[in-house]
Amino acid sequence: MNNLRVSPENWQFLFSPKTVAVIGASNTPGSWGNNAVRALQMLSKERRVYPVNPNSPEIAGIKAYKNVKDIPEDVENAVIVVPEKFVPSVMRDCVAKGVKSAIIITSGFGEMGEEGRKLEKEIAEIARQGGIRFVGPNSMGHANTWAQLTTFGQFGEMPKGHVAVLAQSGSTCLKIVRSLNDSGIPLSNYVSTGNEASLTMEDYLEYLAGDPETKVIAAYIEGLRDGRRFYELAKKITPHKPIVVLKVGGTEESARAVKSHTGALAGADNVYTAAFKQSGVIRVEDDDELIDVVYALMNSPLPRNNRAGILSIGGGPGALAAEACEKEGLAIGTLQPETITKLDGLLSTRWPRRNPVDMAGPAASEMSVVMNLLSALIEDTNLDFILLIVPIIFDKDLLVKWVGIAPDKVQAYRESQEKSILQIRDKVEQFQKPVVMMWQWRGFSDPETTSLFRKGHFIVCGNARRAARVLKYLVWYRQYCVGAEA
Repeated sequence: MNNLRVSPENWQFLFSPKTVAVIGASNTPGSWGNNAVRALQMLSKERRVYPVNPNSPEIAGIKAYKNVKDIPEDVENAVIVVPEKFVPSVMRDCVAKGVKSAIIITSGFGEMGEEGRKLEKEIAEIARQGGIRFVGPNSMGHANTWAQLTTFGQFGEMPKGHVAVLAQSGSTCLKIVRSLNDSGIPLSNYVSTGNEASLTMEDYLEYLAGDPETKVIAAYIEGLRDGRRFYELAKKITPHKPIVVLKVGGTEESARAVKSHTGALAGADNVYTAAFKQSGVIRVEDDDELIDVVYALMNSPLPRNNRAGILSIGGGPGALAAEACEKEGLAIGTLQPETITKLDGLLSTRWPRRNPVDMAGPAASEMSVVMNLLSALIEDTNLDFILLIVPIIFDKDLLVKWVGIAPDKVQAYRESQEKSILQIRDKVEQFQKPVVMMWQWRGFSDPETTSLFRKGHFIVCGNARRAARVLKYLVWYRQYCVGAEA
């Protein structure tokens, strides 16, 4: 493995190359070699793409070359998708051509046992001697949205964003990327790191630390090659850029699965936990939590402390939310007398005059009513964040069927609701308090409602447990950052 640090110039060759060779390009529709050629060509007119295939004069309408050495100009990046037995000779050709960086999509290396490990070491040594740093092998590719570059074989313009994803699993990487995009979070970079025979998780972390477009780093980790370096890098990065990690391999069976997947050693889970905590890394339990926390970090202020305010459509949901918060180490804040006075003027005499606040009567489907109540809680200095539990919906059929809105009045109703939600966004920014929306309507939300609440910078969660865990992570991260500054 090459432990030399990667120069800024070499990162440029990997994430924003002017010339790319796709070695193993194919005319077979849906193949990686075909998709990569077409996507690379489509996304940037300034990038030159060179298919390499000894048996085809043309790939996807572009002239193909028999060997990378035949390409008539310098090659800054090579995407390698040939069978594993040919990869060493292809890497030697890349060295002879002076290729600057590479991505090896091909699998069948260290994850396959001793023979695969020998083959992996061979290509790593060839690349090291030739000065090539590469992604993989056993990778699903990488992307840089700001350069409109992807070796995942995706099509269509990629929205530019500020979250980077690193994953030691191609399928998990793709799932995280899609889930973040579905949540309205565009990305800056993402890398399926594969077996990390050359570039490692620690290398990518160092690159992203200096990337001005990346504000949050999310990572799926099975094992680290250099845990000490990761720790030192994270300690420098986390006070300025949050790092959210999903780490697997903590159980016997998952550790065994990790080793057979990428060839990585999972390591002692308690050591990882301690290192993450000491370096300010937010460790989550599953990919849903990772998406929730990244969304919250990108769209919500960090709570000043751990005191929850709860506004609920009923006593039961409020009690469940309170219990979930306390199980995660959060406190239920005591309402200020002036807040109780405000709520007395907005609620019936049946409300319990304490936190959680049971609305006990108002039409919770009317956002103007709910937002007045929510505003009073946001202004309470005894509360650091608010959980909102109401059955708001925007789906046309549901509005007609369940709320009783006439079909010709649905659009006007939606516009009034949206106006109320956007007003709360200003309140959240003014008082720097997160607001989490939870659903009390069939246990889930329609996509339109979720999208609208996210426009208002609400954190949206499906249940109290997920909401409480997100808030726990935010509170912990704020406290870590304050301690790091002291």
